[in-house]
Amino acid sequence: MDSRLTNSQNQEYEQILRDGITAARAGYREQARKLLEKALELNKFDARPWVWLSATTDDLDKRREYLEYAVAADPSDATARRGLVLLSDKLDKSRLIPEGQTVEPHHHTQPEEVRPLQSFLCPQCGGRMLYDPGKTSLVCENCNYSQKSDEGRPAETMEQSIDFVLPTTRSQRWADAQHAMKCSQCGALTLLPPAEKTVQCPYCGSNQLIESSETLELVDPQTIALMKIDARQAALNVKNWLGSGSFVPDDLIKAVRRIQLRPAYYPFWTFDGTLEIDWHCEVNEGTSRYPRWVRHSGTEFELFDDILVPGLRALPSRQLWEIEPFNLKEMAEFQPEHLAGWLALSYDIPLADASLMAREKVINKLRRSLQNLVEPGRQKRNLTSGAGKWSGLTFKHALLPLWVGTYEYLGKHYQLLVNGQTGKVGGKKPTDKTKVTLFIAGAVLVIAIILLGAYLLFKVK
Repeated sequence: MDSRLTNSQNQEYEQILRDGITAARAGYREQARKLLEKALELNKFDARPWVWLSATTDDLDKRREYLEYAVAADPSDATARRGLVLLSDKLDKSRLIPEGQTVEPHHHTQPEEVRPLQSFLCPQCGGRMLYDPGKTSLVCENCNYSQKSDEGRPAETMEQSIDFVLPTTRSQRWADAQHAMKCSQCGALTLLPPAEKTVQCPYCGSNQLIESSETLELVDPQTIALMKIDARQAALNVKNWLGSGSFVPDDLIKAVRRIQLRPAYYPFWTFDGTLEIDWHCEVNEGTSRYPRWVRHSGTEFELFDDILVPGLRALPSRQLWEIEPFNLKEMAEFQPEHLAGWLALSYDIPLADASLMAREKVINKLRRSLQNLVEPGRQKRNLTSGAGKWSGLTFKHALLPLWVGTYEYLGKHYQLLVNGQTGKVGGKKPTDKTKVTLFIAGAVLVIAIILLGAYLLFKVK
């Protein structure tokens, strides 16, 4: 209900709007236009009549004007935003998903054939070229020939409007097929697991970026954070991490066997935008002894930047949280040569799902802070909030560097993650049960002494 209308006006408005929508659906355009324009005379701040007015004309400029009014009235109205996107030349209409439908997952029974998209070979000696993040260059491992990489555009300019991708199949596709690749250098056939974007031929050792019909349906990476931690530093950081902690076994570092770390670029999504959330509560405008509760309402805004969502379900969320933050402001525009000699993976969490996860993060954070943001310093009760309105949503598909691996302790394997930018380590560690038992016993003893002291003090008084 619109607070600008009385109850009777709002009822009249809703009835006229329903009649207008019914006429539009039945194809009676002139009748629908008159009814919807009459509804707008009562309430021009509702997106619905503007949206349905756009369905009463074939004039593209007029239709765009109606939809722009609808978005101005309600920036979160998905139908209006979708309609504007459909009128834009930026949308790939060949990938458009019919409204109300979703993309069915692929069911691959045979490996999908892939082809090498690019091979990284030295122009001087034909040897393998590897990308050196420190030099930002491709370097030949045989003759040390160096080829500088194009720096590209700054990462902060790479955001894409989510409205132009969500209505298409690309927003709901992910990589799940096993791949079969025929090497462009030696002709050997190799079977690859799902999601791998790069491969080193096990026969001739050449580094190749691969492409398949599946990857053509995915959102390409826009940015990459280059690897800054080498193998020696990653292993040293892991050893230091293993030696920290109050409850780890004393022999952990010495007893650990087979620390295995593998570097790779992993897919992530980042999101920017604005959240507007309405709130209502009762505020005490009296005194604590004689309270007078008055209903208040308002709006809070959250401008969010680089909300990070992993692109792979296999990445453990707790370990990722332990190694954050990533330096997302230090990313570069993605270039294929960045992956020469490095393993890189495609995502299996599609953009549509990741955007929902990002929104959940943002709205939960804002709702947790509402108690302090709303009417600060005043006594309040029954604080509630609305669903939230989203605007200006943009995204980036980013590749972030990780060292992923395991180590063995007393026959049990534990998982590790190392942030490839900062060297921060996260993972699981065994605990010394004796230390835990002694700590609990000590804590119980301290509590008992405090309680006994309090009892004796009370008894003396």
